[in-house]
Amino acid sequence: MEELIGFVLGSKPRGKAMELLESKGAMPSKKVAKFGHMTKPTIERALKETAEKGLVEESDDQWKLTDLGLEVQKELKKRT
Repeated sequence: MEELIGFVLGSKPRGKAMELLESKGAMPSKKVAKFGHMTKPTIERALKETAEKGLVEESDDQWKLTDLGLEVQKELKKRT
């Protein structure tokens, strides 16, 4: 768990994407970029990186947190 938390905290776009998906629910990368005030390529790279770690997943152009991603977000909230 510590490794995943460090992974998320190690990149502002990854952290922002995770935070937005938790608070607003599933959405396309374009909306994640818009809400996060970042470019679409930056957010898409962050989403792909977090997907490789099993924290988010894409289905029908909608990104959402996985159960593991939700656990990581809960742990991050405890620390802030």
